[in-house]
Amino acid sequence: MNIADYFSSVERSLRQQPSVTSIEIIEILASDAFNGILRCRVHFWDGSFLSIHETVSTELGYPVRIVYAYAYLRENQCLFRYDNAPHHPEIITYPHHKHIGENKLAPTEQPAIQQVLNEIEKYLAQ
Repeated sequence: MNIADYFSSVERSLRQQPSVTSIEIIEILASDAFNGILRCRVHFWDGSFLSIHETVSTELGYPVRIVYAYAYLRENQCLFRYDNAPHHPEIITYPHHKHIGENKLAPTEQPAIQQVLNEIEKYLAQ
């Protein structure tokens, strides 16, 4: 798999989500055939959106997300954000963690985008 294939597969997966109304590509940058950056906003029917930021390598034949952040916002409030920024070494799953609301932090493994979308679907159903 090369990086262009990965970018295409992510976009295809996002477009298949029934709750998605639009995808705003902010940046797709391939530094070579196997490495790149993806930044986009995925808009949902209720006005909420998912901000996606990934730095990805496909050199091993499958995608490795070196840096990632997935932030779900509704009415300018961040409901949750998954990321692997190395700023919470006290978390058992360091550097992977989840911010919930403004003040809560939880250990988590690196989520797949589909897992994040499934979590958003639960918010949309409320």
